[in-house]
Amino acid sequence: MKDVLFEIGTEEIPSRFMPDIMEQLRKNTLALLDEYRLGYRKIQVFGTPRRMTVLLIRMTESQEDLVKSVRGPSASVAFDADGNPTKAGAGFSRSQGIDPSALVVEPVDGTDYVFAPVRREGLPSREVLPEMFERLIESLQFPKNMRWGDADTVFVRPVRWLVSLYGEEVLPFSWAGVTAGRTTRGHRTLAPGDIEITSPGTYLEQLEKAYVICDQEQRKALILADILRLVSDHDGVLQMDEGLLTEVAWLVEYPTAFVGHFSSRYLSIPKEALITPMKAHQKYFPVTNSDGELLPLFLGVRNGDAQGLDNVARGNEKVLLARLEDAKFFYEEDLKTPLEEMTQTLDRVVFQEKLGSYGDKVRRIETLARFIGDQLGYGDAMESIGQCARLCKADLSSHMVYEFPELQGIMGEYYALAQGLAPEVAQGIREHYQPRFYGDQVPRSLPGICVSIADKIDSITGIYGVGMKPTGSQDPYALRRAAQGIVNTVVENRLPLDMGPVLEKALQLHGDGLIHKDPAEIRGFFRMRLKNHLEEAGYRYDLVDAILSVSSLAFFDTVRGAKALKSFSRSDGFDALVTGVTRAANLCSKSPQVPFDRGLLVDEAETRLADALDRSERKVHGQLAEQDYLGALKTISGLREDIDHYLDNTMVMVDDVALRNNRLALLDRVVSLVAPMADLSKVVHK
Repeated sequence: MKDVLFEIGTEEIPSRFMPDIMEQLRKNTLALLDEYRLGYRKIQVFGTPRRMTVLLIRMTESQEDLVKSVRGPSASVAFDADGNPTKAGAGFSRSQGIDPSALVVEPVDGTDYVFAPVRREGLPSREVLPEMFERLIESLQFPKNMRWGDADTVFVRPVRWLVSLYGEEVLPFSWAGVTAGRTTRGHRTLAPGDIEITSPGTYLEQLEKAYVICDQEQRKALILADILRLVSDHDGVLQMDEGLLTEVAWLVEYPTAFVGHFSSRYLSIPKEALITPMKAHQKYFPVTNSDGELLPLFLGVRNGDAQGLDNVARGNEKVLLARLEDAKFFYEEDLKTPLEEMTQTLDRVVFQEKLGSYGDKVRRIETLARFIGDQLGYGDAMESIGQCARLCKADLSSHMVYEFPELQGIMGEYYALAQGLAPEVAQGIREHYQPRFYGDQVPRSLPGICVSIADKIDSITGIYGVGMKPTGSQDPYALRRAAQGIVNTVVENRLPLDMGPVLEKALQLHGDGLIHKDPAEIRGFFRMRLKNHLEEAGYRYDLVDAILSVSSLAFFDTVRGAKALKSFSRSDGFDALVTGVTRAANLCSKSPQVPFDRGLLVDEAETRLADALDRSERKVHGQLAEQDYLGALKTISGLREDIDHYLDNTMVMVDDVALRNNRLALLDRVVSLVAPMADLSKVVHK
């Protein structure tokens, strides 16, 4: 057994590409190893901005032997009546390299076929690995590709070297004009020369001596330890950002952290306006004190050693200074223009070609937000809701948001507070974009809740209406995120809001500009988001299906019903009740839907069930009116023995039409009692 090393060396790859490339590298290598029948003890994938590496520990020296059975023609075609091979049988045997006498006859779906037992001895690993490595390169896919030189080859970045080692032996092959060998390269400036890799086992150590930390997790850990040490030295608190840490780790091959400073006079600017250029543009880590107040310093990571680190820090300070000067200028200029005035330019900013301007969108949002507020009984807050809706997109016209789009909504809140608007209006302007991403907070203020839902439902209905609904992985307007945001906002705020009327209102406000106005598809879109919400919360898939089969777009109401059904499903009589109600529903499917007539009751079992229903129906209806779903399910559960007794002792499908229909109508009363809460036929017995 020997270790195997394969490295693809390139020009610098964008950091955002690298996590997916590493995932592909591992996944595709595993698939190819399986296809080539190559055994190994361990696989490791490494990467830096300039290389992708696969290290295979203790690979077997040859492929596993191939043993398989290849199906040929049917036996009647392969052999004649005397059992001799026909031309078809002989040809198949010849193609598999065996004598016709070795063919085996086996039945498949009632027909006899001939099978050729094939056994091929595995080749030495060193002979098949070059082909596998070439296929591995070609299997990788990237968001963007490049061409270089005169060749038609495409890759994420130009390939400059390849390393292919089997133990200490080079396995040569060529790709894109580059021949694989044992030569790699160190850090671009600290160790720019070629490095001859002795063996896979020395690879990581040799690169580290050449100022390349090839293990991405090691680089990440080194960066974190370095910046935590510097933060401690300055009595600060690190504003940890896992995404930024990962990105920085993919920007460098040999990380060294440093501290930079800026003037405290910039702290008068909203901290988000300082943090955004630090993180998004310069890839710095902000630092706060123990109270969460921003300190006038930052942490950066250079791609190199500690030599000349003071000069590096000063250079980065100059770059950041220019950014902060811009932010300060933009902020002060924006404060001179009231938000109401900023909104006047929104009619010149296109929201979507077929849906008009942002000015049009804001007018729809205000109408919808007021409609939602009215549905929720927020009459006392209607003035704040309307003002928040009118101003929610105003900061799109500001200098600050034009320069830093990530600050939309955030700057609107600061400008609203600076101009003396009510705190709940300012808060709502910020919140109406929430939740911005998975796990983000939902809006909590009344204006924020109403305007957030209004903004998102306007986008969903509009984009759907012009025929640009999400397809597969394509969702350019983030409608899935918007719909999930509405669901989460309603559920987490426990809102008694039915989105059905809101959906109808939103479609109406778009007027005649929509191609598709049928709300059914959008209702299904929302139900899928609610399904995701429930399943992520740990609800069984069958209980989710049972609830969603009868649910409206009152999301919080549906979640309460699901919670009740989940709790009730743990009770002893649940499965028996499901069986009884499902039997009743199956019979009711044949019912002509005639009214139940107590005068047609004949035997004891149906009278007993009718009496039990009389006692239970009023109670269940009252419990449903109070949203006491668990209580309603328990009340219905009390009918279980009466339902079973009826079904076991009463012939429902009798010849007498009037009697049959009345017995079906009695069962329909049972089904109708459960129907508002769940379709129990969807429940899987455990």
